[in-house]
Amino acid sequence: MTEYNLDDVDKQLLKLLQENARSKAIELAEEIGVSDNTIHNRMERLENAGIITGYTTTIDRDLTGLRLYFHFSCTARISDRSDVAEKALALPQVTEVTELMTGQENLHIKAIGSENRDITHVAEQLDNLNLEINDENLVRAEHAIPLDYVEVMDQLPIEQ
Repeated sequence: MTEYNLDDVDKQLLKLLQENARSKAIELAEEIGVSDNTIHNRMERLENAGIITGYTTTIDRDLTGLRLYFHFSCTARISDRSDVAEKALALPQVTEVTELMTGQENLHIKAIGSENRDITHVAEQLDNLNLEINDENLVRAEHAIPLDYVEVMDQLPIEQ
């Protein structure tokens, strides 16, 4: 896979799209200081290069009734890890599965529910997979921000 060289316009565009994927090209162009045609062309190039892989919607789970968010730390055999991760992700209440390179607690699984008993239901479904649940927690809150490519790249040491 060939690395794509992002310029400042690409980096700013990616940051703004992460903040609001529904932004109009004209708004993005004004914010970045380029034409809306440039924005359309850049988005198409970034999509074709596989950098932009999709556009997502963020949902307020509380308002949908799915107010409980669970985190399971699990261990799967290294040879089964990817298969188990795929099966866990297929469960309706599971929203995210992270595979780690470690031997223990190498799968982190996030799931949602509306009632306290839902954590037991998800745990029972996971228990049917070829893994061991090491820990299960009710998540209080998660915090994330869009990656600012300009700032991150400026902070990286320059290769000589």
